[in-house]
Amino acid sequence: MLANLLPGLRDVRAPLSAGCIWLLTLWLLLGDRVPTQTEARGAWASLYRLGGLIGPGGVLASAAFLAYLIGAMLAVRVVTVNAQEAPKSARFWDPRTTLTPRVSRLAFNDLVGFLQEEGRLPTPAPETNPRAEVERERGERLMANLAARDILGETRQLRTKLLIANYDLFNEYDRAVGEAEFRKNVAYALVGLTAALSWLQSPWWAFLLVISVRLYAAGVGSERAANDVIIQAVVTGLMTPVALSGAAGVPAVPAGRGQ
Repeated sequence: MLANLLPGLRDVRAPLSAGCIWLLTLWLLLGDRVPTQTEARGAWASLYRLGGLIGPGGVLASAAFLAYLIGAMLAVRVVTVNAQEAPKSARFWDPRTTLTPRVSRLAFNDLVGFLQEEGRLPTPAPETNPRAEVERERGERLMANLAARDILGETRQLRTKLLIANYDLFNEYDRAVGEAEFRKNVAYALVGLTAALSWLQSPWWAFLLVISVRLYAAGVGSERAANDVIIQAVVTGLMTPVALSGAAGVPAVPAGRGQ
């Protein structure tokens, strides 16, 4: 039963945690404008009466729900969840050639080997010309990057296939996605809190940005781990994306060209 609850808890954790931080930031900025119970009039007075009716537990639950709404509206999704965001996740390795989606070097090398076995990349041949070798590696990286980007662009469909094919592997993927979303959203919220504290109190609060940077870096690592699960599931033949089935993606390279 707990295993069935974990995916739902992971979905709630990131927006709720980040929303609490954003709500605290708003209170620091606007708390002085909130009237006390004796000074309250109109809507504020009604809210105080409602708080008295529902009690401290109801007030806490309402604040948690408000924090969740704020966090959900400001949430940053992991790139593997939204197909439209997959190309935007890329970062430049070589500005003259290509964009590289966030995957580990090991998963990238496995994908290159898989594409070579499938005939979508030419098998490397010994090169006597160093410049030709560099150009060959650059072209290989370009095509593998495009394939990885197309595969990750189908993650919404592939995650469903992964759930059907192997629940344990899907749970590992979902855990990595949940960790990435939690860490990145909390990092962004901490930036806002740090800015508010630095403006209201002292510039020394800016040192809290170190925590945000570390959390964001950890989130990128979890994001890369989630992408690796998808790539490895494709490489091992657990599922086949449309990008590699002939309907879309990198066209197959005839085997004769790799000889």
